[in-house]
Amino acid sequence: MDDNSKLETEELLTCLHINLFHPNQANRPLFHNLPLNKPYRMDAEDPLRLGRDGQTCIFVLNDTSVSRKQLSIQAYRKAGSQFLSFMIQNMSHKVKLVVGGSELRYLERAELDDKVLCRFGRYELLIWQEPGESENKFEVLFETCNTPPSQELGIDVPCKPPVMDTGLSWRNFENGAPVSQEPLESDETVVLV
Repeated sequence: MDDNSKLETEELLTCLHINLFHPNQANRPLFHNLPLNKPYRMDAEDPLRLGRDGQTCIFVLNDTSVSRKQLSIQAYRKAGSQFLSFMIQNMSHKVKLVVGGSELRYLERAELDDKVLCRFGRYELLIWQEPGESENKFEVLFETCNTPPSQELGIDVPCKPPVMDTGLSWRNFENGAPVSQEPLESDETVVLV
C-alpha cells in the first residue's frame, strides 16, 4: 500500500488541546516533562493524569506546589453519540480546581465544554476539543501561552475607568460648564449673530 491509501483509511482522532500558562514559566522549567507541541496518542479508556508524581501521572509538572495527582481527564461517549466527550476530576486534597468558574473540591468532577478555562494554584489551562471520528483513541496536544488565557478571554480583567469624550481638555471647565465658545463636536459650527 502506498502512503496515499494509508492516509485515506486512518481515522481522524479527537484532539484535546491544552494551552498552559504559569506566571513563572519563563524562569522555571515547569513544563519540560510534557510533550509540548507534539500530539500524544492515548487510549480512550485510559485517564489523562496531570500532577508532579511521574509514577501515577502520565503528564508531569516540575513544580513542588502541584499535588502528586492534581487532575484527571477521562474520555467517554454520551449515549447515542459517536463523538468523544471529556470529564475532568480534581485529584488534589489541598488545591481546588476551578473549571469554567465552578469550583471543584477533591474527587469532584465536571463535564468539559468544547472550550473551557481551568485553574489551580497559579496555573491556567485553556482546554478545547477538536472532534474526530475514532471511538477508542484520542490525542492530547500541550502548548504554552505567553499571556494568561483568562486575560485573552477577558476573565478577571479589571475594567478601566470611563473617559469623558467632550473634545475639550479638562482645563476648559469652570464649575462644570465649558469656558470656551468653540464647538464641542468637530461637526458642530458656531454661528455668531
